[in-house]
Amino acid sequence: MQAATKLAALATWIAFAAPAALAQNITVEETTVVDYRPVIARIEAGDIATARSRLQGVVSRLSIDEGQVVEAGELVALVTDDTIGPGLAAFDARIAGLQSQISQAEADLARNEALFEDGFFPRARLDEQRTALEVLNRNLASAQAERRALAARQSEGRILAPADARVTSVNVVEGSVVNPGEVIASFATLNGVVRLSLPERHASQVAEGETISLRQPSRGNEVHSATIITVYPELRDGAVVADATVQGGLNSLVGERVDVLAPVGERRAIRIPSEYVSTRYGVDFVRVEVGERFVDAPVALAAPLGETEGYYEILSGLRPGDVITMPE
Repeated sequence: MQAATKLAALATWIAFAAPAALAQNITVEETTVVDYRPVIARIEAGDIATARSRLQGVVSRLSIDEGQVVEAGELVALVTDDTIGPGLAAFDARIAGLQSQISQAEADLARNEALFEDGFFPRARLDEQRTALEVLNRNLASAQAERRALAARQSEGRILAPADARVTSVNVVEGSVVNPGEVIASFATLNGVVRLSLPERHASQVAEGETISLRQPSRGNEVHSATIITVYPELRDGAVVADATVQGGLNSLVGERVDVLAPVGERRAIRIPSEYVSTRYGVDFVRVEVGERFVDAPVALAAPLGETEGYYEILSGLRPGDVITMPE
């Protein structure tokens, strides 16, 4: 009977002592916390490219529109010069005539060479015919080269996308008359790099290799992590310009505003894992060791960003050296 009583008491002790033994107790300590302030920045294209016409003619085909994504080498427009077609036809006729003359000259030369071998044709006339045939061949080569040059000029009317990019503006419509050098369309390249324009007062807080957070207010406050890879040494319109790579890419418009969480200073603060905080009736509690037992102590959390990376910042209710445990 006494043995059974001892076993029951032992089981009861294990039932109450095991959770306390398994609970993970930690000692509250102060850590260095970096404060951030949202800074309004603007997203710019990493590189801007333009598609220009090298011909004077009419836009006979336009296959792009603003916002469209194109690949490098993709045909975006076709400019037609109506004077090139008749020129190519003239060269074709000239080449055909020269080829006929060469065929006749080669036949005459072969016949006269046979007569010359038999002594019935003078050498001087034979040399003249050989020279005339050589001139015809060179005229044919010249006409063919001129035709290739004109055909190459015609191919300049094919306007190709300079890189993988998004179309930001289209300056013409089908049927427009364009001149050499006129801009057909502008592109913002898609190379995974965004260009940020920040106010000048934050120049000392932007450095290469630093990781910053970007928040897009116009897209549901999406937050992205970006690493600065280049800080340009020249201010543009009173702003610091920096290139950054965004993990997972950034779906945004050129010129869209974003919030850059810029560091403004450091301070000492108490931060504990979020799982050590329980909330009841709108009040936050932490189990703190008092003597030989743990009691629920009310605490005040920082606002509005009470939780950061799984940690709560405690404003009051705890002090360095306190031992806390998981809530029951």
